[in-house]
Amino acid sequence: MFRQVLLATALAVSTGAAVAPASAAPALGKASENAIYAQTLVNDVMSKHPELLVLGMHAQKPGVKGSHMIAANLDRIGKEDDEDDLAVSKERKTILAPNIKEPTKFEVAVPLKDASGQVIGSLSTVFTYAAGDDEVKMLMAAVAIRDDLAKKIPNVAALFKPAH
Repeated sequence: MFRQVLLATALAVSTGAAVAPASAAPALGKASENAIYAQTLVNDVMSKHPELLVLGMHAQKPGVKGSHMIAANLDRIGKEDDEDDLAVSKERKTILAPNIKEPTKFEVAVPLKDASGQVIGSLSTVFTYAAGDDEVKMLMAAVAIRDDLAKKIPNVAALFKPAH
C-alpha cells in the first residue's frame, strides 16, 4: 500500500497533479444542514417513531449518476450506496438482519416508493433489538413507514426540492 501511495505521489509530482491520500474519502454532509424535502420527511418519521435508531433514504437524483443516501438522521448525507442499498432499489429485495457489530440493533431495508407505487430508491431502518424480539414485527413497521412516506412523495424529483 505504501509503495502504491509513493508511486502515485511521484507520478503526481512529475505531472503536476494534486495527490489525495489513499485513505481520503469524500466528506459526507450533515443531516442538520440537509435542506431538501427528503430530509423533512426523515425528520418527521424520526420524531414519531422512538423505536427507530436510524432512518436513511437512498435515491438517485434525476440527471446525476449513481445512487446515494439523500436524507438520514445520521451525518452520512451523500454516502454512495453499497451493494445492499442497490439490491433493495434495483432488484426490489428486502433485507432483514441483526447488526453483526452491534447486536442491540436490527436493520430492515425496503424498496422506497412514490405515491404511484413506483420504486424510486431504498429505505434503511434500524430498530432497537434484543435476542428473541419479533423480527416480522420490525419488518411490518418498516413497510408501514415506507407506505406512509410514499403517500407524501409524488415522484423522485420531489425529494430533492428545497425544504419549506
